[in-house]
Amino acid sequence: MTEEILSKKPVRKGTPVGRSDEGYIISLDEDHAYTLNPAAFYIWLLCSGELTVNEIIDKVADATGIKREDLEEPVNFIIKELIRVKLIE
Repeated sequence: MTEEILSKKPVRKGTPVGRSDEGYIISLDEDHAYTLNPAAFYIWLLCSGELTVNEIIDKVADATGIKREDLEEPVNFIIKELIRVKLIE
């Protein structure tokens, strides 16, 4: 992961509107809603614009007890997917 990505402070978009069997439903607008699994939802919640990606990885590591180096790739992937569907910018 590049230092440029790690220093970004992503900001979440959308509104939580409920839960389904698969996870948490986030509405982006009238026509777009997404279901996030618990891990993606937690990362989305951490994207407040105050934390860098680096700090988000640290928070996930602290919350799960998983080694930071084992989380860098999956957290980066989730953040890229959330950016792709415009749930964070």
